[in-house]
Amino acid sequence: MLQEMPTSVPECDPSAGAFYAYVGWARSLLGQLQGICVLDGVLGVLESWGELQAAPCVARMRDLGWLTGGPLEPVREVRAGLQQVLLPLASADGVLLGAVVLSCAGAHPEQAPDPVAALQPLMGCLRRQLEEDKARKTALQLLTERTADLQWLLELPGPAQQTSGGRSSLHALLSAATTRMRSALGVLYLPDNHLCLLQSGAAIPDEECAEVWQRSRVQMSAWVRQKRRPLVLNGRGGAAAPRCKILLAPIAADCGPVLGVLAFFRPSGATDFRQRHLLLAGHLGRLAAGIVDSQFDSVTGLYTREGLEQVYSRVLGAANDGCHSVLYLDVDQMHVVNELYGFEIGNELLVRVADLLAPPQLPDNALAARIAADRFAVLLPDTDTPVAAVLAQQLQERICRLAIGPVDNPIDVSVSGGVAALLTLPQGLARALAAAELACKTAKKRGRNRLKVDSCDDGTMLRRHVDAVTVGQLRAALKSDQLMLYAQRIEPLRNRSLPGGYEVLVRLNDPTEGVVLPGSLVAVAERYQMLPAIDRWVVRKTLQTLAAHRAALEESGVGISINLSGQSIGDEAFARQLGEELRAAQLPPGIITFEITEQAAVSSLARAEEIIRRLSQWNCRFALDDFGTGANSLTYLNALPIARVKIDGSFVREILTNPRSQATVRGIVELARGFSIDTVAEFVENRAIAERVGELGVDYAQGYAFGRPEPLEEVLERLKEEDSQRLLLEV
Repeated sequence: MLQEMPTSVPECDPSAGAFYAYVGWARSLLGQLQGICVLDGVLGVLESWGELQAAPCVARMRDLGWLTGGPLEPVREVRAGLQQVLLPLASADGVLLGAVVLSCAGAHPEQAPDPVAALQPLMGCLRRQLEEDKARKTALQLLTERTADLQWLLELPGPAQQTSGGRSSLHALLSAATTRMRSALGVLYLPDNHLCLLQSGAAIPDEECAEVWQRSRVQMSAWVRQKRRPLVLNGRGGAAAPRCKILLAPIAADCGPVLGVLAFFRPSGATDFRQRHLLLAGHLGRLAAGIVDSQFDSVTGLYTREGLEQVYSRVLGAANDGCHSVLYLDVDQMHVVNELYGFEIGNELLVRVADLLAPPQLPDNALAARIAADRFAVLLPDTDTPVAAVLAQQLQERICRLAIGPVDNPIDVSVSGGVAALLTLPQGLARALAAAELACKTAKKRGRNRLKVDSCDDGTMLRRHVDAVTVGQLRAALKSDQLMLYAQRIEPLRNRSLPGGYEVLVRLNDPTEGVVLPGSLVAVAERYQMLPAIDRWVVRKTLQTLAAHRAALEESGVGISINLSGQSIGDEAFARQLGEELRAAQLPPGIITFEITEQAAVSSLARAEEIIRRLSQWNCRFALDDFGTGANSLTYLNALPIARVKIDGSFVREILTNPRSQATVRGIVELARGFSIDTVAEFVENRAIAERVGELGVDYAQGYAFGRPEPLEEVLERLKEEDSQRLLLEV
């Protein structure tokens, strides 16, 4: 396109002083010189001297076409009785670099020396300097443009920062890139993902560019898949000029396969795509590949689970009305297909199933994803579970009719499915997927090609939501050390001279609710297999805290009891870590007692016996908690090297009014004495209960009658002070 020229003479360039030497040189070569003007490539004044009006000369050069491709030849004219000479300076490829205008005495050129010949050395030097200046300005402009492109690329969100769905993220990238490339049309084409995005770069779309894309997209896609590099087709003028200018780039990671093509189009009359556009398009192709890899499955072209979650948050995450459902599909006996027919046939099966998870089999607004190896999920907006179940059954029928594998021995294809309601709760999709997966597992247990609809009501979903919130609280508390260690007194009853001990308890320090009792936290942690992580934290923090008060503990002889869950008892790694923690703490022998419940013991009697044996080498004792509630309590006492039993609080609470509770406690005490085992009564809430369990022969009591739980650090500091006071008395 032609560049619009200024109507007035440009201001003098800031570096014009560098050209003043040429004025002096010209005056020395031409004695008849009356004026001189040095111009740049756009006919702006660089330097001038004498009585010479530059504006008429510049206008004359424009008329001669020096700025528009006209012939660049010297011109001699007579103006106001003076000889005026216009001398162009051109590069080797015929581009105007600048010009020199001379005004010489003598109206008749034949009466004066030839200025062109006289100034030939000067013109050669000036041409070289103008070429160097142009190259320097071009390099600076290119560097500035590339720096701006790099800054623009850095400001684009990468795959990890995308907050919308995969299609939306790619569309946003294409829109920004089309504007940056100053293109009339931008296209992002992913044939394997059945995705083709078009973005117009103007208010009125360029229909010719769109037509070129539609006619040639197969060839363009094939070219970039084969060459794996960007391509520019600017064309040249003439009858054979292309209908538009094209820039292509492969959508591919550095070492990954080519997933598609990124194409930009400009009308034939627009400026050319340049080298920087080529580099920028290559970076955009890699960025698009990162988005595709993170949000689309490479085998089926469907969303990944992450991609589905992102598009869900954009489409339905803020919706408060409507009935939505989730369909969960699991291809039956997929491992058999892979083993008998090979992974290539297995992948073909997955692709064929994925092809059915689209219209017309499903509604237009359905969103399908491959969330695991042989498992698919379909999000069905505005669809209740009965309708979703019908759609699922229709899908099962179509999938069963797929013909895959050898003609004489085709694969018997089937899928099991689960359907669940999708409620607009926080993390609603994750909970709905979990419910649909459980329903699918139930269907698979009943046989292949079955369907199960999750029957939970809103209350069940709400309880799951509460559980999920609690799990999140516990995980955050473990990461940020929001859990707190408390301790409750274990008081001796029969022999008051004994030091007694403390049981370590855990509390949650909630930023809004303050100190929270374990309560439902423990039940949720057990359901979601989080007790081993909590046990690790409690053991590590407790032993570290005790190690700092080693001397006071040794002097007082106070025992410390730590609870271990049944999930930790069965964890080999936990046992090793516990041994390492004990060795590092170097606590006095016999002060640590680990409490395990009867339920934990019965779940793995052999494992409990093994961990007790291994930890006994560190002089640790073991207590059986909640004793008396199991059906085989005597078996545990006989099989495990237990040093203490803690009588369950359900017997202790009613001991003043229930004769059966009294008889049970008396029997446990007599049984424990037969094994030389200490007894502890739990939930001793007042002195009357304490006196009664003491009369029945219980060795220790624990409960509000002897103190509420208090921070472990405060208990240890008090022991330290008591030890100091005892030393002062002895002195």
